[in-house]
Amino acid sequence: MSKMSSILQVLTVEVEETKFIDKDTGKPALRHFGRCILLDDAGAVVTVGRLRIPKPLVEQVKPGTFSASFALGVPDFGDNKGDIVAQLTGLVPVGKSAPAPAKAAA
Repeated sequence: MSKMSSILQVLTVEVEETKFIDKDTGKPALRHFGRCILLDDAGAVVTVGRLRIPKPLVEQVKPGTFSASFALGVPDFGDNKGDIVAQLTGLVPVGKSAPAPAKAAA
């Protein structure tokens, strides 16, 4: 799988109900999206758009700036079924979003 990374600024996180029923809950499945700004290495805006957030990363994604890693893959469900698309695989906070360094004990 080809891997790449980019700097993303997440502005908001949106949740949409799907027409599919989650077999574990019996309720409509949820899709999570981040409204994001894609930044270049200098911090300038490249583009603005919506990014699908995979289930394993839902709890990590919140407004802030991240180094986002992606891999090319082929989903077996949804609107992109059978298409080669970039899929979010990880997020690491950067800048003001990064956790403060732990203070050393004196």
